Amino acid sequence: MDILAVLVAVLAAPALVAALWFWVSRQNSQGKVRRGATGGMLGVADEIFRPETHYAHQVQRIEHELPAPAPAPEPKS
Repeated sequence: MDILAVLVAVLAAPALVAALWFWVSRQNSQGKVRRGATGGMLGVADEIFRPETHYAHQVQRIEHELPAPAPAPEPKS
């Protein structure tokens, strides 16, 4: 009976992660464009094991939200 409980626990963990990933990816759909859910789930691992990558993703997110710079004024002649 203990082996059955361990087997259920071992098989349930990956199934739960897969179900969570599928649910998050369905929630992230915007119209016809679908975004992957792995970025949010693996962001914690990047923050711990690859801080440079995590910092680069933060910079990309901030740069994406910033408005485009205004065009330079035309010189008067």
